[in-house]
Amino acid sequence: MPLASNPISARLACVLWLTLCTLALGAESTTPESLYFSGKYAESIAAIDKLDQADAAAQLTKARAQVALGESVAATQTLNDAIAKKPTAKLYGELARIQFEHGKWEEAAASCKKGLALDDRQPLARWITAQLHRERGELKEAGAAYEWFVDDFNAHDISDDPDQLYYAGLGAAEFARWTKNSDQFSYLVNTLFPTILERSPQYWPARTAIAELFAEKFNMGSARSEWTKALEINPHSAELFTLKSQMELTGYNVDMAISAADQALEIRGDYVPALEAKAKAYLADFRPLEAIKTLKAARAINDKRQATAGLLAAAYLAADGADLETADGESTRYGELIETESLSNPQCGEFFAALGEGCELLRKYPYAASFYRAATERMPQLVRPHAELGMVLMRMGEEPEARAVLEEAFEADPFHVRVKNTLEVLDVLATYETLETDHFLIRYDPDKDKLLAEYAAIHLEENVYQPMCKALGYEPPQKTLIEFFNKAKNTSGHGWFSARMVGLPYIGTVGACAGKMIALASPTSMPQKYNWGNVLRHEFVHVVNLQQTDFNIPHWYTEAMAVTYETEVQPPDWKRLLAKRIAANDLFNLDTINYGFIRPRDGDDWTMAYCQAYHYAVYLKQRFGDDALQKMLDGYAKSLTTDQILEQTFKTKQADFEKGYRNYLVTVVRDVEVDADSDKSFAQLIRDAREKEKDADVQADAAYAYLQRQSNTSARKYAEQALEIDPEHPLALCVMARLYLSIGDAKQTIEMLEKATGDRFDRRPVALLAGLRLKQKRYDDAIELYQRGSKAEPESEEWTEALVRVYLLQKNDDELLKLLPILAAQKHHDVAIRKKLATLLAGRGDWKGAARWSEEAFQIDVDDAQAHELNGRAQQELGDKLAAARELAVAFRLSPDRVDWGISAAEALIAVSDEAKAREVLEAVLKHSPSNATAQQLLEQVKP
Repeated sequence: MPLASNPISARLACVLWLTLCTLALGAESTTPESLYFSGKYAESIAAIDKLDQADAAAQLTKARAQVALGESVAATQTLNDAIAKKPTAKLYGELARIQFEHGKWEEAAASCKKGLALDDRQPLARWITAQLHRERGELKEAGAAYEWFVDDFNAHDISDDPDQLYYAGLGAAEFARWTKNSDQFSYLVNTLFPTILERSPQYWPARTAIAELFAEKFNMGSARSEWTKALEINPHSAELFTLKSQMELTGYNVDMAISAADQALEIRGDYVPALEAKAKAYLADFRPLEAIKTLKAARAINDKRQATAGLLAAAYLAADGADLETADGESTRYGELIETESLSNPQCGEFFAALGEGCELLRKYPYAASFYRAATERMPQLVRPHAELGMVLMRMGEEPEARAVLEEAFEADPFHVRVKNTLEVLDVLATYETLETDHFLIRYDPDKDKLLAEYAAIHLEENVYQPMCKALGYEPPQKTLIEFFNKAKNTSGHGWFSARMVGLPYIGTVGACAGKMIALASPTSMPQKYNWGNVLRHEFVHVVNLQQTDFNIPHWYTEAMAVTYETEVQPPDWKRLLAKRIAANDLFNLDTINYGFIRPRDGDDWTMAYCQAYHYAVYLKQRFGDDALQKMLDGYAKSLTTDQILEQTFKTKQADFEKGYRNYLVTVVRDVEVDADSDKSFAQLIRDAREKEKDADVQADAAYAYLQRQSNTSARKYAEQALEIDPEHPLALCVMARLYLSIGDAKQTIEMLEKATGDRFDRRPVALLAGLRLKQKRYDDAIELYQRGSKAEPESEEWTEALVRVYLLQKNDDELLKLLPILAAQKHHDVAIRKKLATLLAGRGDWKGAARWSEEAFQIDVDDAQAHELNGRAQQELGDKLAAARELAVAFRLSPDRVDWGISAAEALIAVSDEAKAREVLEAVLKHSPSNATAQQLLEQVKP
């Protein structure tokens, strides 16, 4: 199957292709060339140096090994010496590559010319010639140079030279991109490059090319598989570790991306793509100063590469701001770079593509969209900027334009996973309806989420927009787009939400914001309900913060602000986890906290990142005053970094701030006891018990560990050993109590537990005895024990929950009204608590409280009819007739069998002169209860 020279040309079968692709694998070779291909560069060079007379092929291998080690000056000398003795096309091609990669374009062009004069088909010289045309903006010539590879491949028999085939593949791939001929992708990854490997198994560049093609399409599973196979051939390839860095950054694994780039640079310190990959990771981590330093190093090696210049312009934009000129009329660094690149090459599409990518990594989406557009206008042959522009437009909520762009991108490259997924998202959105309010556009599935959309609109306008904008000092100039995703086409709502945000199947949240739009997995489609009211408030804070700082705000601070304004009380487990992390000296700092959001090691990391971000905000206010949070926002709006804001605004070094912050965290958890042994393995506990036979705590821990594994004999042995040392040891007594309980000896169980719950507190015997007292209906005794636990562990909601259960059994409403608000604040997603509170308060005539808690209930489960009915009655008593009519009508709509609710709803609707809606309700009532006299009478009143 030859390569296609244009999208519509016929392709002829290549009969001999597969039959010629056979090579028996023998013992591992130690020739200089095989040493080079296996990554043993120094050994390859040494082997060549030992030769009496190294021919041109050996000198070529030596130069390649020197390049692979970052010794380009030495490689250039090697090639020049070899050329002086006997010039060959391959030597000139390799020399041209070094010159091109170091920005010596005229020299590279001259070397290519000399090489092609010796061999018109020399592939590397042809490739560098094409790349020179491309970088210079000579697009017509570049296209012809790429097409040459296709024509040459089709015109000649299969070559024995893997380089000839490899560059044929690279040229064909590039020409396919330029001509939007996506069919070539399958041929390249399934036939051409694999055949090179069949004939030359050590030729890892072919394996790398396959991995790069898969990564380009965001088929990361296949890309990683091919990358691993390439690494098995050559574990010391700078190119491979650079590719790894790029793949890691796709998943926002920033630290791993930096590490992989560093590995590449350790091998080859002058490899510009590795420096670019590292700089991209710095930009994603909002560290523009480090990115600038890295990119300047790259420019010192090659000051003509468009991609490097584009990334540097993005870093300047982040560091200095978006102004093209200073107040004095001088060009800013950012403005000067754009002007220089544009004037030197009007077709500098790759410069603007890299600038767009840098802005996208910085989450400066409006800028990214603008630069991707510029890239496609200046260089329409580029495929990736079309796809990236479509994805950025989606993040900005510009869906009609996004669809047009993405459809064009998909036509050019139907293998692009993110593009395909996003177009499917747009197909789902095409079936949605839009509810428009003064400040929001809410899109929803009309069959499943109409009620949710209506209540989200009320909540956003009445409870979110004005309070948040006032507190943050900024109003978005455009309406914010909000989309709720429900199940469709055998994909969950969360699956569609994930595809909407990143074009891939899964992200670990239920809501996300891209600055101008918010997407949520519909709570009605989730296995567990969540507080969508809180989530909308949280995400809208992101909308405001991102726009007011011109998208120049690090991830951790957006979350610090959002959590601060989301709710007043933070989850109790945050404090326990914080205490544990402090004890283990395992805290994030300002340099690492973003990793907790974008690449957590586990769920605790993710929780800890939110917790610490929130406490950074608390500490900022505590140390620098209530306006400190706003001053931070002002600093980010001026394109300052966090350390610059600390120094310039708050006159403190980051190290001093971090020290004070850690001391503050210690005070936050001073009332939390950390069990140092809680994370010990069972084996370690038993080993400790054998080594520390006279330590009662250690013996008791071992006893409890055996008890949990139902090894009662061993549990008794260690418990008795602990009690021999300390007869009052609470945990050892608790273990003995559990053993007596297991054989039904209630008397001994209680005796042991009463002794265990003496002056020393251990939560386990206290909780066990309280539970037994509860079963005995000795409520007062159970309450006393649970209160003791609550006093000893105020950060734990478990004692509060236990007390609530007792008071429910006692029907002690007074105590319930004290505890339920505390528990509700700790359990953000619990509907039952809020409904119980609303019911209790309604029973006492506290209609304001009943309205508040019933509203919070349906902000978790919008389909809870009882919550709406409670709210409707409360609104009636508070005098809000419109709200009362709305809530009572919704309650009846959700529970049409509740005729009494229907009557109440109709009366409320009549009171606000909505006779049409009242008739609709009454007719529904009479369908369920045809003889209902009240409904008949009311219907007579509202007949038209």
